Amino acid sequence: MGFIFCWFGLNRTVTVVVDDVPVLVKTRAITANGVLEQVGIDLRAQDRLTPERTWFLGWNAVIRLERAVPVAVGIAGTPYLFQAFTPERIPANLLFQAGVALFPGDRITSDGRLVGFSETLPPAASLSLLVERGNPLVIENGNSEQQWYSSAATPLAALWEAGYRLQQSDVIPGSSTAWQQTETRVQISEGRPIIIVDGGQELLSRTSASTVSEALASAGIILNGMDFTRPDESMPVPEDGKIEVIRITEEVVLEQKALPFNKEYVEDPETELNQTSIVDPGGYGLQVSRIRVIYENGQEVDRITEGEWVAVEPRTQKLGYGTKVVVRTLQTPGGTIEYWRAVPVYATSYSPCNIGIEGKCGSSTASGLPVQQGVIGVIRSWYNQMVGQPVYVPGYGSAVIADIGGGVPGKNWIDLGFSDADYVPWHQDTMLYFLTPVPANIPWTLP
Repeated sequence: MGFIFCWFGLNRTVTVVVDDVPVLVKTRAITANGVLEQVGIDLRAQDRLTPERTWFLGWNAVIRLERAVPVAVGIAGTPYLFQAFTPERIPANLLFQAGVALFPGDRITSDGRLVGFSETLPPAASLSLLVERGNPLVIENGNSEQQWYSSAATPLAALWEAGYRLQQSDVIPGSSTAWQQTETRVQISEGRPIIIVDGGQELLSRTSASTVSEALASAGIILNGMDFTRPDESMPVPEDGKIEVIRITEEVVLEQKALPFNKEYVEDPETELNQTSIVDPGGYGLQVSRIRVIYENGQEVDRITEGEWVAVEPRTQKLGYGTKVVVRTLQTPGGTIEYWRAVPVYATSYSPCNIGIEGKCGSSTASGLPVQQGVIGVIRSWYNQMVGQPVYVPGYGSAVIADIGGGVPGKNWIDLGFSDADYVPWHQDTMLYFLTPVPANIPWTLP
């Protein structure tokens, strides 16, 4: 039983990684060698296996196999060539095996691709490394010298790598512009350092130019159209060496603005009195403006309106006010009444000695009737058109329009008359019913 338990208990999954490609293997083998034999992988002497063949494998074991491939290491410009059959894929280790030392400015390429010293190269059928030696360069700058190594194509390109942002005028004539077999020397002038801010981007340069335009030309900066500089192109290079190039761009945009329409009221015999209909909804007009927008370094600085025109004329909205009179009935405590117009109003009340002036009484009205129940005051514009018309107010009763009052702003207002003996204070919204017969002259809209 113990043997059977151990036999089945050893069955587990092992990860085999061959040249970075993982494979899961179900096995009872207890060594890396046993697992590889199970999956039919033959080991060569140069292959690299982790862990070693005879090491005991635990649970969740990982076996890594790096196949040896042909490797060639050469040095550019020399006949030196090192060849080996190895699983190594780190350039630093391969160069060590080849006995090749690196110097400042050297670089390594693999199949034409620049690779890092400690980079792990991807698996391949074969590998080739080429060491490109850095050329020694002596940079003479006035009374100082700097030693630099570079594998750049030319000494001038090496100067760029060394941090010198030079113009052609900064290199003294006669300096080497191609690599020499021994030592290469480049002499540079004491070009004046300048800072060019071009469209918001800062560029560090040097120049021996005397004017701003010459300094920009030596830096390869061209002004276009309305571009300008601070200081002006014709001015000397400023003492602080700062030159600002302002790039001017323009665009033309069409802006649209809605034009409001007017309203016009017209009679509508098909609509009931006090109601409003839409005879013509009208429409907004459209005004178009052609605007030239000017930018300095991408920021808007000006807008010039070059023309305006009305693309669509606004159309007047026509609202119909009803002129159709409909007689209706209303049940009241005093019986049935007939009315032809009903208007929401705000009602107050007054009497001869309750006219809103302290210590003053008055019993006459604009029509000559005494102030008493059944007399109603309205604003002057209503009075002029409605004087003498019979009306009805719920809770007050029948009355006649016979007086003028000041009114309440923003409301249709009426003032209910009482005698001092039966005065009742009113301050509320109610309805005013205009009773039949229908008068000959009707104000279709209330002022």
